[in-house]
Amino acid sequence: MYFTLVLLVFGFIVAYSFQFTRNELKDSSVSVDNEWDKKVALNERIIHEKEKNAELADRLEKIREQVNKKEKDLSARQLVSQQTVRQLDTLRMRAGLVPVIGPGVTVTLADSKNARTMTDVANGIVHDKNIRDVVNELFAAGAEGVSVNDQRLVTNSTVRCVGPTIIVNDTKLAPPFVVRAIGNKDTLMTALEMPGGVIDVLKQRTVDVQVVKSDKIELPGFIGETKDASSAGNPG
Repeated sequence: MYFTLVLLVFGFIVAYSFQFTRNELKDSSVSVDNEWDKKVALNERIIHEKEKNAELADRLEKIREQVNKKEKDLSARQLVSQQTVRQLDTLRMRAGLVPVIGPGVTVTLADSKNARTMTDVANGIVHDKNIRDVVNELFAAGAEGVSVNDQRLVTNSTVRCVGPTIIVNDTKLAPPFVVRAIGNKDTLMTALEMPGGVIDVLKQRTVDVQVVKSDKIELPGFIGETKDASSAGNPG
């Protein structure tokens, strides 16, 4: 009886141990499966994030390319705009519409002090033609701008006499007549002082003439209404 009881207890212990071990193995298998699933899920998430990052990087590169293209287009437009502004400024300067500063020459014409005592008074005074001759010579020598007594000359400016008065741009002027021109000062001076040139002729008529080169000459902009050059006179 005692032996039977021992066998029963031993059998119960063996059976319980077997069942406990099987349950442990089962739980361990489930735990391993869960860890594997988590690892697989994590790897899939990492792969997904990498794909998403690669897509974002590709989009960023395309946006950078678009920005670079826009910047180049804008730079080109700005360059064209700057060139256009410079061209307009040059045209305005040559048209006499804006003030300008630069090197050039100043020609001062004044009536002879002895004009009243001359047999022919006209030989000792400055005429509109004398001013026009000086102006034409300056423009022919490459002057970029010319003024007479601060009256800027434009394409339709006129230099004319009305009685004893010289009128430029419909403004009455009195001697001395100061003609300022901007351009290559040496070239302008050479053109004016050539033998038999305009200055030489004026000096022979005893008109008081002075020519001075300068590194800085200021010309005002034209003030007034510009007209069609075909219907107006010319400074020359």
